[in-house]
Amino acid sequence: FARRFLTLFFGRLLNTIADRSLFSRRYKLYDKLNVTGEYEMVRSLMSKGTVVVVPTHSSNLDSILIGYVLDAILGLPSFSYGAGLNLYNTGYVAYFMNRLGAYRVDRRKKNLIYLETLKCFSRLSIERGVNSLFFPGGTRSRSGEIEPKLKIGLLSTAIEAQRALSQQGKSEKVFIVPLNVSYHFVLEAGSLISQHLREQGKERYLASSRDDATSIRNNLKFIWKLFSNSSEITFSFSNPMDVLGNKVNAEGISLDHLGAPIEISDYFKLGEVVTVNAQRESQYSRILAEKIVKSYYQDYVLLSSHLVAFIAFETLIHNYKDLDLFGIVKLPPDDYIFDGQKFIAVAKDLIEILETKRDRNEIKLSPVFGRSVQEVIEDGLKNIGVFHADRPLFRNKKGEIRSESFKILYYYHNRLKGYQLEDVIQWGKYI
Repeated sequence: FARRFLTLFFGRLLNTIADRSLFSRRYKLYDKLNVTGEYEMVRSLMSKGTVVVVPTHSSNLDSILIGYVLDAILGLPSFSYGAGLNLYNTGYVAYFMNRLGAYRVDRRKKNLIYLETLKCFSRLSIERGVNSLFFPGGTRSRSGEIEPKLKIGLLSTAIEAQRALSQQGKSEKVFIVPLNVSYHFVLEAGSLISQHLREQGKERYLASSRDDATSIRNNLKFIWKLFSNSSEITFSFSNPMDVLGNKVNAEGISLDHLGAPIEISDYFKLGEVVTVNAQRESQYSRILAEKIVKSYYQDYVLLSSHLVAFIAFETLIHNYKDLDLFGIVKLPPDDYIFDGQKFIAVAKDLIEILETKRDRNEIKLSPVFGRSVQEVIEDGLKNIGVFHADRPLFRNKKGEIRSESFKILYYYHNRLKGYQLEDVIQWGKYI
């Protein structure tokens, strides 16, 4: 009964939202689902080859929301993509999985025959012009950070498909489009970060019974908050590239670092003949993975909630230098109050550093960063605590900045890992 109820509820919820024109078909940024980046170029390339979208992966809702954005907001043709078998076992998610063109992937199966069959399916689909979508990280990011390393299994199928097209003398190209999806709050944050800490800490981290707790009430509450006025989800499309990681223009022509045209089939030739070379294509896959990761970091749109989480947890690390990570996340948060003035001072300096990185095309900033530092902080505090029962960061009635879960705070802090910001905060000047 519960599964049937969830299926009907979520189906009607999104239909109601669509009927009320929450998602306008005008191609611009939206109040709830903010689409930015090179999506117009993606639309242009749809008629010039096969598009493979490779998003970051944070939540089980990624597949649903990305599918909705590509269809209802951007008006792009349907994409084929693999979805974990577990998504078909949950009522409200399964409702959409069976309607979004997804095929089932059982990540528990590691035998060679299954994996090769999956790769062949992906390669043939791309080779025959089926636009595809898959998560190159393989699974949801347990730590909360942008995936620093990708699995090259399915990425290699795009390269193999391009080589096969070149062997057949066809001019069609395969285009790779990195997509960075970022949330103010993630439904599974508590359980995901617990899995990460268990894997990293082993016996140094003992999970509590609440770590993996889920309920129908939590799912309903999450969807309601997701579409409330306080929610914001960003979909940042990077510049499309070919299967070697070279940028392409709106006409689908590959360009080198100087902007000169490149003939992609030349990369697969031995002499004058296009040949199969597994070792060469494996190296190409690694190069492509590195270029995608670089795009993820460059085109990530920093949200205010991630900034305040980063500042707060770095404050804890500085104040508890004698404790390791596992000691900090187990501290009782009720005993700690963040210094509001120091918080503002750190935020001010950190935003200046991030603005410099933005100007160097190393990160993007949400529009809220055009406001005052105090407004950015308040926006972050409002959004980061909008769902979780144990709020990672919030301002109480006395005006104090506090936390009810250092563990979940750590999850959102990690979104800024990889930008080398930890060492630029000069804590001595704030004492």
